[in-house]
Formats: sequence, structure tokens, C-alpha cells
Amino acid sequence: MSTAGFTFAQGNLAKLLALPKYLLSFLVAWCVPRAANRWVFGSGIGVGEGALAVAHALQLDDPEAEISWIVGDDAEADAARHHGFTPVLRHGWAGYWATLRAGQLVVTHGLGDVNRFGVMGGRVIQLWHGAPLKRLHLDSPVTTAVRGPAPVRAVLRRMYLAGAREVDLYVAGSPLAADRLRSAFKVDPGKVRVLGDPRDDAVAQQAADPALAAAARLAIDAALGADGRIAGSRAVVLYAPTWRDGAPDPAVPTSAEAASIAAELARLDAHLVIRPHPLGHGAYEAFAGERIHLLGAEVVRDMTPLLGGIDTVITDYSSIALDYSLLGRPIVWFAPDLASYTAHRGLYEPLEVTSGGRVEHDWAGVLRRLGELGEGSAARRAAESETRALAARFHAHPEGGAATRVLAAIRQLGLPVRELVPPGGVFFESFYGRQVSCNPLAIDREVAARFPSATRYWSVTSERQVVPEGAVPVLVGGREWHAARRGAALLVVNDWLRHGFRRRRGQIVLQTWHGTMLKHLALGRPGVGLRTRLAIRRESRRWSLLLSQNPHATEQFRSSYAFGGEILELGYPRVDRLARAAIGDGRNPIAVRSARATLGIPAEARVLAYAPTWRDGGVTVVDELDVRRLADELGEDWVVVARGHTRTHAFGGYGATAGRVLDASQHPDVNDVILAADLLVTDYSSIMFDAAVARVPQLFFVPDLAAYRDRERGFTFDFEREAPGPLLDTREGVVATAHEWARSGAAASWLRPDAAAAWRERFAPHDDGHAAERVVQALVERGWEPAAR
Repeated sequence: MSTAGFTFAQGNLAKLLALPKYLLSFLVAWCVPRAANRWVFGSGIGVGEGALAVAHALQLDDPEAEISWIVGDDAEADAARHHGFTPVLRHGWAGYWATLRAGQLVVTHGLGDVNRFGVMGGRVIQLWHGAPLKRLHLDSPVTTAVRGPAPVRAVLRRMYLAGAREVDLYVAGSPLAADRLRSAFKVDPGKVRVLGDPRDDAVAQQAADPALAAAARLAIDAALGADGRIAGSRAVVLYAPTWRDGAPDPAVPTSAEAASIAAELARLDAHLVIRPHPLGHGAYEAFAGERIHLLGAEVVRDMTPLLGGIDTVITDYSSIALDYSLLGRPIVWFAPDLASYTAHRGLYEPLEVTSGGRVEHDWAGVLRRLGELGEGSAARRAAESETRALAARFHAHPEGGAATRVLAAIRQLGLPVRELVPPGGVFFESFYGRQVSCNPLAIDREVAARFPSATRYWSVTSERQVVPEGAVPVLVGGREWHAARRGAALLVVNDWLRHGFRRRRGQIVLQTWHGTMLKHLALGRPGVGLRTRLAIRRESRRWSLLLSQNPHATEQFRSSYAFGGEILELGYPRVDRLARAAIGDGRNPIAVRSARATLGIPAEARVLAYAPTWRDGGVTVVDELDVRRLADELGEDWVVVARGHTRTHAFGGYGATAGRVLDASQHPDVNDVILAADLLVTDYSSIMFDAAVARVPQLFFVPDLAAYRDRERGFTFDFEREAPGPLLDTREGVVATAHEWARSGAAASWLRPDAAAAWRERFAPHDDGHAAERVVQALVERGWEPAAR
């Protein structure tokens, strides 16, 4: 019987008690040099997982490399010797010294796979052990579970964060998995690379070569001592439950269920292989028999390389399902404790989404499902299609070869920064890399058109972001990102530079900012402390030039950022498209139809766009209007498009992507939202200045006007007097005003064409559709010379 060998509570208590050792080891690491040719590998399951695949790739790539495997017992030591590695006991002086002297440390479960006190200052590669389905690390409340006062829990969280920062490279199998790892470990996006999961290399080979899959079936048979019964059967089914933090598997069958399982297996001429999690807990032995077999970790350390021998997998939340998806065979999702597990541990997405909509909750349902999945059945074909769709989401490299890519990435970590990217390029960043948008995007288009051979880098936070054609994406915080930023001749950004950036001699930094300010910012905000004031002044000294949309913005930039450099008051490139779409007091209908088609909105619909700004100290999406109720109250003729501020994207969205409520928060171009709108509702967002350029009628929903004006930010001009549209404080008022527009159009009583024209004259005097051209020309005149590829 397998027993629980670890719980988060036990591990966290050990971390806290070992704090003095960590501090001492930090000092020792400063004094002990590491050898570049020494490699240390470790895995929570022993000698296996993706670490074994990378170690074998290293043996082929560099026979002179010194490879040690950190082991926990004699059995693991024998396995390490079998593979040609030097075994070193994890605990004690030998494990500490081997870890402390190694140039590279490769782990799969965490720093404890090697000697955790010797990792400081080493080059650590975290392969992880499967794509994330359940919430990991700091994304799950159980990770930092420990009894004690709040300060103790705070120290524990800081220890987790410090451990995550020790890792130089996290390896992911797909962009989706990469985003989840970034969230779980709270690391810069550039520390996570989508290289494929090395532990799946063998599965990828079996998917491509039936002979290798057949060999895996024979290996399972041999491990069970079944003397050919498994290999010769019609089907082999694997049951592989996940770990439950020391709790028993709730799906352990009763005697009656075991009898039903055995009978159904006999009918199907199938065998069931039960694979408990290596740290799992469940009394399965009593049910082993002629067709039910127990294959524990003491017999086979690593199950993944044998998945090609399995015809169907039954699992709950285990990442083994995602490994298995490469084979395109059916998966039966079985989760009797779905509600409690979701509440306790948490999943990154509902299991119904991962499974394609079908989850069984008892063994009777599982057996019915197995009966449906007979060879050649329509149900099996549908299940195989769902599995292939799952593989497409979680495997960017279904062809395998991840171990080789990981090894190459590790080698790249040792390259000097000057060899990572050539100097002299242009570095673009919008909203800290969270979007490819705004003024930097418009300037990029002009640079690409005018200087097509210029090397252009775009700062991004995920591989899923699309950069302009010909540009090179660099992940925020990665070595290539730092190198591109440091070596660029020109940086074009619309927010703070951060990460300790220092402008080189001759380097031009153009700060475009991201809107004319209604509300006070930086030094103009009330109650700004000394530390923040120093940070603001330090930031503005990093800029060579500052772009302004209008005289009001120029004045505010001077005072708010104490900026003494040159300000280019040339208009906003990001609204060039809006300016070109304007015709008199309206918009080009072709531009409107195009924007609506891009967003998936019917051309004939009435469209209300809601685009609020963020709130200081807020950690939620701003939805004072309640967009769902608003859509219901507006009626079936209307579509509500909600656009959240970039600073609220991490907190979720508006919960709708189709129908009469469309969440466009993640849509790459806010200009589509503006052009698609018949009416735009905002509060204090700078979108009000852009929408004016496009001649879109605006309503201002400001139920918190007094609090925002007097206590939170304050305004830089008399907003209540000059606003180009009505200021409303109830949803009913918004609905009534929209309905009046629907009835009366341009004759609606609340429309103020004179105020709108005065607004444009004051805040968009330069926005004629050619701002990007003027900005690029100004850069050339000030000495910028684009370097060719």
C-alpha cells in the first residue's frame, strides 16, 4: 500500500525551521566557485521525469560533462549508476557540496530535488512535472498552509518567492502552461520558455511510431509480471489519480464496485492498471486480481514513458492526461470529489472545460463510458477528437525533441549579453508589455514602412501576443529582453521603464505616455510621499524626449514629472486611424463596419461601449454600470462592448465574449472599440480624448464624481463644466439617454456639438492622421539612425 510521503503543511514547517541554514548557506555561496562543466540533476520521483531526458541529451551532446544525480536512497543510487550518472545522497555534506559546486542544477519538482541549501547562486533549471491543471505554488491556498500568526505566514510566502527567484529558467510545454507557471511562481515572463516538456519526448515518439508504443505495452506487461496477459489483451486501461496533499483517494472502489469493474473488464477483454500517485494514498491492493493490477512507484518510477502501451486513461486532475493527449486516445475524466477539490486546491479552469464537457463522478459512470469507447465506435472517434484538441492546447511541440531544446536554452543562459541580440535596434513597449498597442504600435508601423530593414523588438508578457510583421518578440524580464533594451539605439515606451534601466550615452528614449490626463498623475497626485517623489524624478530622468497630444498635456507633463527635457507636442500617433476615419461630424461607415466585423458585432446593431478607468488601490474590474443588466435594460437591439483598463486585466474580465455583451478588454486595438461604438460611456479615462477625435458621442457615468475629484485623484481642469457629454450617476440615466439617441439621433437633446468641437480644439489640435509621420521625422532630425538587420 502506498502511503502519503509529503504534505504542504509538513514541508512548510520544515522550511521555517531551516531558515537559519538558508541564511548561512547564502553567505557560503559567495565564497565557493561553481564549475561550468558540473551538472547536478534531481527529481521528486527519483531518477526519471524530464530531468532524465535532459541528462541523456547532455551525455550525447557533451561526453565530458560531469553529471551527478542527487538521490534519496540506495535504490535511486543504483538507478543513477545504471544510466551512467554519479549518485550523490541529497542530505548531508556530499549533497550540499555537489549542489554548491555545480554550474547547472536541473530539477523537476522544486529546489528540494537537489540539496536546497546549495542552490544559491547556481544556474537553476526548473522543468516542472507536467502541465498545470490544478493550481500550483502561490496560486493555490494550500501551498503556504501553516498554522501560526500572520507574520509567520508572511515569512513563509517570502521564502517561496525567494526560492522562485533562484530559478533561471522554467520550462513549459505550451503558451497556456507558461502563463500558468508565471502566475504560480510570480516570476518575470522571460524566465519561462515554451520549449516542450522533456518528459513527453518518449510519448511523442510513441505517437509517431507504433512499434515503440507496442514496446511500451510489453514493458508494462513485464513490470507487472503478467506473462503476456496484458500484452495480448484487447485493451489496457490506466487509472492514474492525482495527489491530494496526503488525503486518501476518494475513488478507491468498494468491494461491489471492484466486482463490477472486473466483470466489465472481462466483457471488454481489457485489463485495468492502477497507478497511484507516488505521494498518493489509497488501499488498492485488495482489488488486484486477474484483470486489475497495481503498478506502484516502487515497481516503475516513471509512468510517462510507458503511456504508449495504454489504450484509455482514467484520471481526475492529473497532468498525466495532458502527457497522454499526445497519443490522441480517449481520456475518461473521473472526479468524485470535484466540488471539494476545486474549493480546496483549485483548478486553473473548470474541469468541464478541460474534459470537453464530460466528467464522471462514480465508477458506474466510468464503466458505462468505457463500454461506449469500443474500437471503431462513434463515441471513441469523438473522444479521440477531444483528446487531440486538448493536445493542441497544451503541446506547442507535439513532435518531441524538448530535451534538446532545453539543453540549448541552458547553454544560451551562459552566453554574454552582447551575443544575445545585435545592438542598434528599436525597442517598443506598451503598458509594461501587456499589450502590443497604443502610440508605440503606431510609431512601429511608421518605422517599418519608412525603414523596412530596421531591427524592431517588442516587449511582451506571453507568447500568445502577436507582434507586428517583421518584429521580434522578447519576453519581459528575460535575458534577451534586457539585452534588446540595453542595446537599442531607440526605445519607444508608453509607461515607466522599471527593472533598474539606465539610459546609455547616445541612446534615445521616447516616452509617448498613454493619454492626455484628466486626473492628476505622478507629482500632481495628492499626498505623494518622499519615496514616491524620488522614484518619479528618477524615472523622468530616463527619458530623452516626451510626446504630448496637446498644450494641456505638455503643461501637465512638465509639472507632474518635473521633466526638463524636450517635449514633442505633435499629436498622438495612436489616434491617426481615428482621425482618418472622421468625416465632418461623423465617421466613415466603412471604417465602422470594419471595426465591428473585427469585434464580431453585427453591422446593424446599436453599440454602446463602456470603458472605465482603474481606481487607486483597486484590485477588481471596474463595472459600476453592471454591463449585463445594462444590456438587458437597453434591449435586444443593443450590444454592449466592455473594455477594462490594462491595470485591471489581471483581476478578470466582464464574463462575456459573445451575444449582447462583449468583453473587449483583451482585444489588441482599442480603436476598434471606439470606431464600432454608436455611444461611448466612460468615467475619467483618457479614452474620452481619443473618442472625440473619432466624433463618437460620449456619456460620462460618474456616480463617484465627488469622491474621485476631491479625495482620490482630483482633476487637472474643470471637467464638470467642459465635458463634451452629459455626466450621469445612475444606470437608468444611461439607459434613458441611450434610448433618446436611438429615437432622435443627431437631434438628441443631450448632444452638445459646440462643446465637442471646443473639446477637440483644445485637446486634439494636432490629431490630423499624420502624427506618427511627424514623430518619426522628429526622431531622425534628433540623431536617430536605424540599424539594419
